[in-house]
Amino acid sequence: MYCLDYVNEDSLLISSHSAEDASQLPQLVDYLRQSFPQLSDLILASTSLLCVCPADVDPSQLSLKVQQFVATSSSDNTTKTIDIPVCYATELAPDLKYVANHTGLSPAEVIALHQQGHYQVKTIGFMPGFAYLQGLSSRLALPRKANPASHVAAGSVAIAETMTAVYPSQSPGGWHIIGRSPLKLFNKHQQPMCPLTVGDKVRFVEIDYQQFLALQAQEQPHG
Repeated sequence: MYCLDYVNEDSLLISSHSAEDASQLPQLVDYLRQSFPQLSDLILASTSLLCVCPADVDPSQLSLKVQQFVATSSSDNTTKTIDIPVCYATELAPDLKYVANHTGLSPAEVIALHQQGHYQVKTIGFMPGFAYLQGLSSRLALPRKANPASHVAAGSVAIAETMTAVYPSQSPGGWHIIGRSPLKLFNKHQQPMCPLTVGDKVRFVEIDYQQFLALQAQEQPHG
C-alpha cells in the first residue's frame, strides 16, 4: 500500500510503507509511463515517487492508476539479483589496509564481511548509475573520509557508514576504496543505461587480478 499526498495542484507524492512496496516503485514508474506517455517528470527515490503532471494529466487520474497498480500487481518478488565481480587486490584497493586497521579486522576479514553482505539498491544518485547499496556489516561501518580523494577510478568498490557502492565513472569521492569491479555500471549508449534499479539485490563475487584484467578487456568498446 502507498500513501498519496498532493504536494500542489499538479504534483502527487507516492510514499511506500514497507520495503516490499519500495521495491515495486520502479515497476510503478513503468506502469504510469505506459498509462500516460506524456508523463515525463517522475522522480524516483528510495521509498517514494514524485509525479509532476503536465497540463493534460489530472493528478486524480494518476491516483486512480496507482490504486489499479496496487490491486493488480503480483505479490511475487519482481526484483532481480545482480552479481558484481570485484577484485580486492592491493593495487586496486588503496584503502583496504586503512579499513582493516580502523575496524580491528584483517584485510581478509574485511573482504569476507563485504562479500557476505545481503545488499539492496536503496536509491541512485550523486552521479548517473551510482547505486547506494544497503546491507553493509556494522563491523565495517566507517565515516566518510575527512579529505575526499580527487580521483577515484571507475569501477571502484567503496564503503562508507552503512552503505557500499560502485563508482560507475571516474570522479572525486570520499568513500573508502576496498576493491574494483571490471563491470561498466553506466553506459549512455545502452538501454537500460544502468543495470541496477531501486529495489534490486546485489551480491559481490570475488575475482583475482587476472580475472579482473580479462573481464575489463571484455567490457572495453570494440571499434
